[in-house]
Amino acid sequence: MNREDLINRIIDEKGTEAVPVLLELLVSEDSETAQICFEALLQMGDTVVPLLLEKMRSKEIDPVSRLYLADLAGEIGDKRAVPYLYEMLRDYSDERSQIIIYEALARLGEGENVVDLLVLLLDENGDSELRDQLIMALSSTNSSVAVKALARLYEDKRTDKSTKAFVLEGIHSILSKRHELKNYLLSLHNGKEIAERLYQWQEEN
Repeated sequence: MNREDLINRIIDEKGTEAVPVLLELLVSEDSETAQICFEALLQMGDTVVPLLLEKMRSKEIDPVSRLYLADLAGEIGDKRAVPYLYEMLRDYSDERSQIIIYEALARLGEGENVVDLLVLLLDENGDSELRDQLIMALSSTNSSVAVKALARLYEDKRTDKSTKAFVLEGIHSILSKRHELKNYLLSLHNGKEIAERLYQWQEEN
């Protein structure tokens, strides 16, 4: 029996009683097992939240594994996790980890509170992997500030074709949740060009 079958069996036999086991596996096992547990916990939704919040406060968990908890909280979408995520921010000084937490906060409705920090990180950072992570986080803020920052990145001559496609995806994600920001996009000096590319991009995909 492989790990995924084993985890599915735990869920089938124990139901919500499996949550503590899955959370423990999420933060203590290899990345493949953690991903399987992540998906299983996500499917369980709100029933996971009380134990998830308790786990998020634990300082005994490996810091990298603890970020899975932040990501899960953002995906589940329960706003009770917001103060716990702000607490977690104090324990991380590296930008990569902070961005994961900022993105989770953005998904929970804190976009306007974190967007300026994300834009600052985007403007200051040339690391391509980190830049992609920042584009994803900005697309979760649903903010006009993010639209402007992404439009500026799209126009930057140093931005390669694949990153531009990722930027378009990010802007599309924001506009799909806040349709009124399309007018804001069009008010930017390169907004019409981006809107046209968005239309073409949607046709191609």
